[in-house]
Amino acid sequence: MQTLLEIFYTRMMAEEVRYRRKLVNLSEAREDPERVIESLIRQRYHISSVTSEDEFVIHSTSWRYKPPDQIILTYVAYSDELAFDQGEFQNLPLEELKPIPVSRPRPGSPIELERQVITHAMRHIAFLVKTDDQDSLKDVLKPETREIFEALWVALAGRVF
Repeated sequence: MQTLLEIFYTRMMAEEVRYRRKLVNLSEAREDPERVIESLIRQRYHISSVTSEDEFVIHSTSWRYKPPDQIILTYVAYSDELAFDQGEFQNLPLEELKPIPVSRPRPGSPIELERQVITHAMRHIAFLVKTDDQDSLKDVLKPETREIFEALWVALAGRVF
């Protein structure tokens, strides 16, 4: 069985979420996925210390089985400071994050699947922001970003059956 780490680097820009996807094979690494992501970010953006002013959030959102023999662990990395939106990226308008479809068919394309994953991940972060009693995300997210996430929080990550 192969284990893949799917990372969505995300950043809010104007009225949209910009994201790009990266796959990393974890089968041989035998490391904590969050440490792998943190290491990739620190290498890419030349951040040496944990106390750096460049802050980011890493959050596990889901996992899925992909036949015939892959487990995909999905994480979102979010930052207001780092240039996660540089390079090849996709855009997802913020208004598409708000509605909760009662029944949604399986995605017909990889891009549709990515959009569903990003929507789910942004709702996860919105929930964390809204329930962050200790203000641990306060230093990581700009006030305007927290406001956007707080407006999204009612659309919790999940489905209604």
